[in-house]
Amino acid sequence: MKVLKNVNLEEVKKIYNSSTKEFISEQSNNEAVTDKNMENYLYYLDDGKEAVGYITIYTKSDFIEQEEFDVTLPVKEGSIYIWEIGTKKGYEGRGIATSLVKYIINMYNNVDIYSVVDVENIGSVKIHEKLGFKQVESFIGHFFSDKDEKYIIYKLSRH
Repeated sequence: MKVLKNVNLEEVKKIYNSSTKEFISEQSNNEAVTDKNMENYLYYLDDGKEAVGYITIYTKSDFIEQEEFDVTLPVKEGSIYIWEIGTKKGYEGRGIATSLVKYIINMYNNVDIYSVVDVENIGSVKIHEKLGFKQVESFIGHFFSDKDEKYIIYKLSRH
């Protein structure tokens, strides 16, 4: 495994386009590769030729306002937010997303890390809970349709 930061952002788009797009919108993915407050990390197979996963981090602590979530949650300055995690179609279930989250946990070992997960995204829920994230809030949103979608805000505290 090799993880590289902010290289070949077209690979992020390719991975997104190969996915089911069930839990990440095109608008969100566009922001992931264009916003200067985002950091993208690509996961490459051992040969280093093919990126098969990515994780995008929003490096400012105002993510609740940025995402327009309908919650009030005190977020400590310096905290980061997992904006997106994507795995290339055909590589799901191989631990790539888990490895990327672990990589971010180790890299940002002295700050709180937040993530918002659709409750129907069972794989992401399991990853976050397995790695020690705790639910701090939940809310109903309408990001992908007019139907109510329930989201969990997870936090990994670093005290």
